Amino acid sequence: MDHEPQSRVAASSTRLSHAFFVGDWLVEPELNRIQRSGERAHLEPKVMEVLVCLIQANGDVVSKEQLIRQVWQGMFVTDDVLKGSIWQLRKAFQDHSKHPKVIETIPKSGYRLLLPVRGVEEVKVPVSHSRILALAGASVLVLVVAAAWIGYKHTQMGTAVSAASVAVLPFADLSPNHDQEYFSDGLGEEILDHLTKIPKLRVSARTSAFQFKGKNEDLRVIGRMLNVANVLEGSVRRDVNRVRISARLLRTDDGVNLWSDSYERDFKDVFVVQDHIARAVASALQLTLQTGKPTTTPPTPGTTNPESYEAFLHALYFSHMNDRESEMKALDYANGAIQFDPNYAPAYALRASITLESGGMAWMDPSKAAEKARRDTEKAIALDPNLADGYQVLSRIQSEVELNCREAEISLERARELAPGDPENLGRGAMLARCQGRQEEAIELLKQELLLDPLRPLEYVYLAQDLRDLGRHEEAVVALGKALDINPNQIMAHEIRGEVYLAQGHLQEALSEMEKEPESIFHDLGMALAHHALGQSQESDSALAKFISQHQNDAAYQVAQVYGYRGEADQAFEWLNRAYSQHDPGLDWLKTDLKLRSLHKDPRYAQLLKSLNLPE
Repeated sequence: MDHEPQSRVAASSTRLSHAFFVGDWLVEPELNRIQRSGERAHLEPKVMEVLVCLIQANGDVVSKEQLIRQVWQGMFVTDDVLKGSIWQLRKAFQDHSKHPKVIETIPKSGYRLLLPVRGVEEVKVPVSHSRILALAGASVLVLVVAAAWIGYKHTQMGTAVSAASVAVLPFADLSPNHDQEYFSDGLGEEILDHLTKIPKLRVSARTSAFQFKGKNEDLRVIGRMLNVANVLEGSVRRDVNRVRISARLLRTDDGVNLWSDSYERDFKDVFVVQDHIARAVASALQLTLQTGKPTTTPPTPGTTNPESYEAFLHALYFSHMNDRESEMKALDYANGAIQFDPNYAPAYALRASITLESGGMAWMDPSKAAEKARRDTEKAIALDPNLADGYQVLSRIQSEVELNCREAEISLERARELAPGDPENLGRGAMLARCQGRQEEAIELLKQELLLDPLRPLEYVYLAQDLRDLGRHEEAVVALGKALDINPNQIMAHEIRGEVYLAQGHLQEALSEMEKEPESIFHDLGMALAHHALGQSQESDSALAKFISQHQNDAAYQVAQVYGYRGEADQAFEWLNRAYSQHDPGLDWLKTDLKLRSLHKDPRYAQLLKSLNLPE
């Protein structure tokens, strides 16, 4: 991922494009496009790979299992995902499942391609090579083209894996009643947090690593998907106040056990075990466990109160569920952790994060939530000046509530010093760099984050937005393809891809993409943009009116985007000012947003930047 966009651009001018015909359709795999007689359709990257696999079979049946194994290597997808890809292919080729002329479904078996395949000579290819391809048999050409395409995809997607990299998989709950999931999950997460303090170690993020929970997946698959050379796995068995913890560190390429140990302790001693496991992992990987720059204040060991720690783990567990009921439970448990130990700094930081999130989702009064979160954050940092989570939440308050990206970046830099391996800090760093107009830096930070958190589709969408705004359209399409590979229903992905097509001048394709967007707020936004680009003013006005009627209180920035794109400056600034008064987080994109560039020379734009403490 780290070098993908540049290598893809370079490759496009030197490689064969491997275009070929399927029937009378011209197929261009590297552009994810098919066309015929002026008709053109863009395919998602994985859909194109399904087509290439069918072509490679040379008319033979390809089983569903083979297609899933070859196209979605190691990913957890169902038959429905494959069916969706076949449906998209049929739609693009204008084929019908009941009377197929392009792709035939073989019941209880798989699919096969019905059309003949023939090659196309490439202008950029040396004549001798071109003639060889032209004279080659169709089946040989198909195999060469398909193999080259699949090899190309794997080369582009591959990332060098550092030996000093690890993923902490969810610890298994082996307790008699299997009712300690919150504890086993929390233990794994706390050990992960310890490991992020090691400067030289690359630690896979929780959001990606915990997707393997309950799955007995091959280590090589895990290593490939998470870009890590090692995994730490373990189990927990708790019986009243006694805990047995087993852990082992394994290499992903060959399964070799680098270290393992078991501990049986009273519950109150579990903190010592966490630290011991982290140090053992660091030792096995020949790294030194440090916390970065020397400080005069030693790190706070946490809490020695078992009731407080147990409540904290409950709060952590529910905070990841992202729904109102769970967030309220998380808040109750965080309150309990603080009541049991009023000096437990991580509990204050966690409560601040939960409160801030609840305010952002309007589950609590936003202004009161921000005030409470600010107090808790200040308390956490006062109790432990070396608590990375405290500075991370403070940075969020400064940017999301106070709309001050400069101050937020200073706080985040302190968090990054204390936890150099935390991918959350990289993602937030990207947002703050973008907020201040440093979009190239934002892209690099997002790439670094995605090395640690490769199964997080929304981050690929953010990456695509930055690439789109810089005119790097093909790279943006690749990033969006990855987002949809991970989650076919990822919100914003189709709308952003529609915006990429608008920027390329592919207006009809843009409208088609906007129609696919599953989230209503972004669907309506996209329709207003696409209809305007197509010169369909009435349809654009109608979509915008619907959008405003439903989202004027929670999407003022997006309304301003439409007006800015349409060149209606007065209305755009009216809604930008409303966004400012509503503390709309969309303002983080103000300096780099392609749709608002028509406003840059207006004096009101400079005044808004000044209000946001942003450089002109």
